[in-house]
Amino acid sequence: MDQPGASLDRAQAIGMINAYRATNGLPALTPDAGLDGTAQTLADQYARTGTPPRAPQELTVMKLSAGYATFAETFSGWRNSPADAAGLKATATKAGVAMAYSPSSSYGVHWVLVLDD
Repeated sequence: MDQPGASLDRAQAIGMINAYRATNGLPALTPDAGLDGTAQTLADQYARTGTPPRAPQELTVMKLSAGYATFAETFSGWRNSPADAAGLKATATKAGVAMAYSPSSSYGVHWVLVLDD
């Protein structure tokens, strides 16, 4: 993902999160195109400015990460952080995920996950 034109497999990313949720007795999240759009807008802003964006008020959860080259690495970081793992277990029903690459950023890849009811 750390190159221009890279494409995120959103279904695979949400699948990883849903597998984690299943091990914690939680229902699967449904991928949501509208939330993907929100996540992409936030990821683009994050990559462009280098500043973590604020979560829109209507969202249940927003998770950010930067510097990881793959979603699996990003997800592992969230899963292993107690605060981030708690967000992955939220009572949301829908999810959107996105990434943006910025060659001028020291982090390169910027990730955003948004969850909502």
